[in-house]
Amino acid sequence: MASLADVFKEKERSNWLKAWLAIDIAKSGLEHLADNEAQTFHQHIYSQVTSTLKSQSATCTSCNTTNLLRNQKCPNQICDKVCQEIIKEHRYKKCSWNNTSAPLWQTHYWEIAKCYIQTDGYADKISIQDTDFNGVVSFMLNCKRFDSKFSFPITKGKPTHNNPACLLYKVKTPVPSVKSSVFSTK
Repeated sequence: MASLADVFKEKERSNWLKAWLAIDIAKSGLEHLADNEAQTFHQHIYSQVTSTLKSQSATCTSCNTTNLLRNQKCPNQICDKVCQEIIKEHRYKKCSWNNTSAPLWQTHYWEIAKCYIQTDGYADKISIQDTDFNGVVSFMLNCKRFDSKFSFPITKGKPTHNNPACLLYKVKTPVPSVKSSVFSTK
């Protein structure tokens, strides 16, 4: 195992450390914006859904994600409507249902945000702090609520000559190579 001094001596490891620090700093910078938007979006969804109910304090923890995807109606008329709102705000209408748990939607706002993280593997992440950089950026790329939050348009679809990659798309791309280089040794 390399000592800390070796990390600074070897150019490849030093570059990896710089890249890791840059990713960590970028994530810290985006966390506040993404977390606030996740909370605001959660409140918006539930105020929209409960405003149509007789009791605006109605809750539901009996539905599960699988049943909702099979178009089963929520007995409390909540979860299926929340599901529709989540889909409506997804840029590509392809939510990642494996990352979320419907019974937690009402009490854990990050459960809704995880529907926008396209890669599986985030089911156990309970907050934005537990979520890695790619997860945070995926949430921002896939949730249409971020369209008005940046000074640039968010890339829709795969970047092309006529549809250039936005900054979020560009920073997400190199992260896997930085992560995989952690495990490479000389």
